[in-house]
Amino acid sequence: MPAFFDKVGGLAKNLGSKASDSIETTKLNSKIKAEKAAIAELQRQIGEYCYAQHVAGQEGDPGAAEWIAAIDGHNAAIADLQAEIARIQAEAAAAAAPAEAAAAPIPTASYGAPQGLVCAACGHENQPGTKFCGGCGAKLEAPAPLEAPAPRVCACGAALAPDVKFCGECGARFE
Repeated sequence: MPAFFDKVGGLAKNLGSKASDSIETTKLNSKIKAEKAAIAELQRQIGEYCYAQHVAGQEGDPGAAEWIAAIDGHNAAIADLQAEIARIQAEAAAAAAPAEAAAAPIPTASYGAPQGLVCAACGHENQPGTKFCGGCGAKLEAPAPLEAPAPRVCACGAALAPDVKFCGECGARFE
């Protein structure tokens, strides 16, 4: 029987050694992965630096010219797509404006063009300067003038669509 226990003990030591080796290998592989991630981050930073030099008009590495041209092409495509989005949004807003105007109550006064405020609740035409509707008593408020949003312009001078987070010309981030 002692030989059996010796074999079981040897097997247990062997398994323990293999588990320890596996744990150590996993730790080392994890450290290798972290080192590779650090290298990838540094490579990304080098690329951003080179591209920033290109944007600033500085002579860069001739070997990077092809990649820089590809980035410029992607940025141009993004700018075109953003312009298309802005066009679609403008068309949708223009199409919605007549529909909203058609849904507003039409005053039925027989005096010609309304001189005062028309009540949004009942459509009654009120005298100029009136604060409450003479027809239903609702508070009258002058319609707010529509204001176009201020145009967004990047520090590099490129016009930006309202919904963009990055400049299509220089890559600057906007919140």
